Amino acid sequence: MEHRLVSMAAVLFVISSVPGGIVAQESQNVGAIEEIVVTARKRTESLQDVPISVAAVSGDVLEAAAYQELNDIDRITPNVVFEGLDRTKPLINVRGIGTRTYDPGSDPSVGVFIDGVYLGRFGGLDMDLMQIERIEVLKGPQGTLYGRNTIGGALSVVTKDPTEVFEAEISAEGGTSDISGDDLWSVSGRISGPLGDSRVLGSLALSKRERDGYIRVRQTGVRGGDEDSISTQGKLIFPLGDTAELKIAADYTDMDGPALVFTREDLDGRSPSLFFPAPPEPTDLYEPTANETDVFTDKEIWGVAATLDWSVGEIDLTSITSYRELDWEAGDDLDASELDVSFLIETEEAEQFSQELRLNWSTDHSELLVGVFYGKEDVQRVDSIDFGPDGLELLVLPLDLVWNFGAALESTSFAVFAQYDWRFADDWTVTFGGRYSEDEKDFEFDIQTLNILLPGFQTELSEDWDSFDPSVSVKWDVLDDAMVYASWTSGYKSGSFQFFPTSDAFARQVADPEEVESIELGIKSQWLDQRLQVNAAIFDMDYEDLQLLSLRPLLDEMGNDTGVAALVIDNAADSSIQGFEVEVRTVLSANWALDFSYGYLDAEFDDYVRGPTEDFSGNKLARSPEHSINVALNFGAEFAFGTVDGRMGYTWRDKYYFEPDNELIDPNSQQDAEGLLDASLNFGLHDGWSILVWARNLTDERYRTSVLNSTGDPQRTGGIEPRTMGVRVTKRFGG
Repeated sequence: MEHRLVSMAAVLFVISSVPGGIVAQESQNVGAIEEIVVTARKRTESLQDVPISVAAVSGDVLEAAAYQELNDIDRITPNVVFEGLDRTKPLINVRGIGTRTYDPGSDPSVGVFIDGVYLGRFGGLDMDLMQIERIEVLKGPQGTLYGRNTIGGALSVVTKDPTEVFEAEISAEGGTSDISGDDLWSVSGRISGPLGDSRVLGSLALSKRERDGYIRVRQTGVRGGDEDSISTQGKLIFPLGDTAELKIAADYTDMDGPALVFTREDLDGRSPSLFFPAPPEPTDLYEPTANETDVFTDKEIWGVAATLDWSVGEIDLTSITSYRELDWEAGDDLDASELDVSFLIETEEAEQFSQELRLNWSTDHSELLVGVFYGKEDVQRVDSIDFGPDGLELLVLPLDLVWNFGAALESTSFAVFAQYDWRFADDWTVTFGGRYSEDEKDFEFDIQTLNILLPGFQTELSEDWDSFDPSVSVKWDVLDDAMVYASWTSGYKSGSFQFFPTSDAFARQVADPEEVESIELGIKSQWLDQRLQVNAAIFDMDYEDLQLLSLRPLLDEMGNDTGVAALVIDNAADSSIQGFEVEVRTVLSANWALDFSYGYLDAEFDDYVRGPTEDFSGNKLARSPEHSINVALNFGAEFAFGTVDGRMGYTWRDKYYFEPDNELIDPNSQQDAEGLLDASLNFGLHDGWSILVWARNLTDERYRTSVLNSTGDPQRTGGIEPRTMGVRVTKRFGG
């Protein structure tokens, strides 16, 4: 570890003198970079003063770039991969750490928070972006302040508060992609300001979006990438005297789509059927074949949160109480072929309650934050595989063969945490932190099937884990506009239950928690009268007991292969992750600014022997590209008719693997290096009108963003959104 620290320090010294990186883009027609305020450490402070790796992007930038979903964040900051099979199965990896599964038995490795509220279920993580003030991307373990299941990092979404003066706007948008018949449109509106003559402030936003879909299934007329959604969000702020305020926020989303549509890749001619040869593979990623017509995704999610802030002298008290519900159902053609092999119906209902209390006490030379957290989740899920006559149903004809995997989770989490900042000299600050967490999970399997080879069963399990995760950092303010920091942090993710267990003994195999320790050295600086901002970080992580999902042959009591494979979650050996990130913004003139970021990642398994013939030691972790680049050229100017603001952004990502075998078992499970070019141009008129012209994937790149194969299974893949262009017209009032 010592030689790594020396190397890290040397590289960081070199980086600190070279421009690179990304920061949030603000209005471009200014001579200096505007200060960005974040709450990454549960208090308001300048981004440049925070001794952790955090990137912040404003909601105005996201809106101007026509980024409307949380997964677009990986187009803005390096070493982040946010993809998924659909909007209910997101796969988020930060610095190589992520979760491959999306069922109630597992937890995400990257925590997603909205206004301080942790979102526990995978189906609610990839949200529509409405009323966004900013998004903060915290990289590396965040165990002290953000707690459980932030072993890889955290995405903190901060929504806009109601304004003190009346404001309103309405927007209409239309667009199309390069896939014939894929048209989209949306309308939205918001209103904000004081309620009558009272001191109460309120805001309300509403959005309606529709899209036809850019993946056309040839036999059925089903289209993947479609959407029909309505979302609303409201917020009220009640002043309670001069020292306290109560904030009530609520949101609701009803989404139909996008349907999960796969394109099949058979891998060495393997057929999705045990009894019939594989039909020809589709030649076009965006025109798959299938036999099912009822492919769908329906999701409903809502939540309410109450935040109380109260200041008493040097003490600030904060209470966040929240309740959320998530209901979704999906139907997937699991074999992704014109054969009638299997159809999957998924249903999930989840309820979540959380309560957090924080106390922040500050003096001239120190600051103390202490808090407690309680969270409870109840999840009911059923995955039903309906086998067709070309699949296992052939063995029981004329009976209908359905395999139901029922799972019920009751989870409770409790934590106490504290962080102390001590400025022991004018230019030096040391921070100590720690969090003690207890997680208890009661899990019940209810497996039902007519298959006599794999009988149904019911299994009840109860597990609990606890962890103490300390952290320490030191910050040195080298100059008025430059500081360096060093930190050591730890984190953990609770244990995991099996996904599709096929026996009682199998169901009782529980994966242990994951743990990580991270060392980071960083610099944050501004130069040339705040016209150049350079932030950099270099990190080294020891990542232990990875919870990995893989496909294994299912054996009978005599040890013979049953011809059926099972998904298994177990702990792999440890892994090592090193890398660095460079983030910069430079104001070139009163009208032009340039953002550039580069991320390097070396993430591999130290010793991962999965079986007598499967040695993955030295392999790269999944979804961990070695190099990633983000660059954006921004323009802003005033004219007689109003303003013109433009952005052209390019995101490039090195090759990476979808599974830990790195193609040793499954060929063609690697994604080659690809880049995406986005552009937008906004015309703002003096009378409140604006016209935004935008394009995503301007060069119309076509490649896979997801592969579902679990190592050893015929692959089913999904593609990136093709070139899509649109126009948005907005009318603003008041303000």
